[in-house]
Amino acid sequence: MPGTTTRACATHARGGFETKTRGRRRASRRERAVPRSFFGRSDAEQWLGDALGDGDDTRNASETSSSSSIDAAFASVAKKRRGLALFEAELAKEDEEDVDLLKCACYVSMHQNPDLDCEQVRRDIDEMATVVKKRLDDELGPEGERFPLRTIKTLSRAWAHDLGFTGNVEDYYDVENSCIDRVLARRTGIPITLCLTYMEIAKRCGITMVDVGIPGHLLCRPVDFGSNCAVDELEEMEILVDAFNQGDIMFIEEVEDILARNSGLAEGQKVQIDRSFLRETKIRKRAFLTRMLTNLRAIYDVRGDDKSTLLILEYMMVCNPYESLRVPLTKALGLSYFKNQRWVDASETLVSLGGSGDVEVDAVLQSVERILALESDAIGKGEDDDDGSIDT
Repeated sequence: MPGTTTRACATHARGGFETKTRGRRRASRRERAVPRSFFGRSDAEQWLGDALGDGDDTRNASETSSSSSIDAAFASVAKKRRGLALFEAELAKEDEEDVDLLKCACYVSMHQNPDLDCEQVRRDIDEMATVVKKRLDDELGPEGERFPLRTIKTLSRAWAHDLGFTGNVEDYYDVENSCIDRVLARRTGIPITLCLTYMEIAKRCGITMVDVGIPGHLLCRPVDFGSNCAVDELEEMEILVDAFNQGDIMFIEEVEDILARNSGLAEGQKVQIDRSFLRETKIRKRAFLTRMLTNLRAIYDVRGDDKSTLLILEYMMVCNPYESLRVPLTKALGLSYFKNQRWVDASETLVSLGGSGDVEVDAVLQSVERILALESDAIGKGEDDDDGSIDT
């Protein structure tokens, strides 16, 4: 472990000036100090310092604050990370089908609102579904066979007019667009959170939908209307729903035309979407959540919000379904730990890459080693001063 190596080097450098007894005593004290951060500050203490207020030193806080305020600070740290812990527990389920996607979206939102009530979010969607069901019954009748296209058109009218959902084109990169509780409260968001909301409402109306990713956008499509369905029509349907654009219903050919225009192709050239996605009947939940978290990470990166970027990367490491992303995500997490001055975590994470030969990673590991060496010397000197001993 890098911290152990640097402590050994520091002791060796001073070995000629110490007796063996004092060397053993110092080594024992230093071992008790692991894991530590810059100048003896552990990663846990850094979190505590953040909870007490930026710029606070933990040791000063312990002198000036009551034990209750320290307890409150630790509680604040735990509270901020509660969503991540719940997210990890939900995704630990052996079968991905058993993962509750709405719960996971709530747990992601907890990085902004730790007090979020997931059951209240569920109740809010239940109430919205009741509104949609009423329109479906009023326009299509409460019983009997319903044609899928008419059903989706009616659902989308309720989505746009009765519920008032629309994409947030004015402030697309607002963090709240990615937080499901705020999307429900404000009736606006980005494609992925609006798709999730649309699909959850549809599910309560007996319609199963899945997400469909296209370059730069996310749509959804119906795959099952339950027993009240004209099956022949469903099998022939190739429609997509754009929840971001007030539930607009599009045929695949229309989407291809839009992609062709957006790609700057010459007149007459076409984009053809691979129809294989039409065979997908289930949501790939880890991939869906990874896409949601990628949006948040990009926002925080642009803002230079290193603490939030780190937390989102920790979420991403939990749900990442792609082997191809494992190394770049691990690297990003290690570098983020370094930016947040969590030296031990940075070292352990980057070392886990196993000698990737990455110049940036090697430079950061060297920096961490130097920092831990300075910290080791500082701890040793401070403890010498405490016991009254001096070097001769």
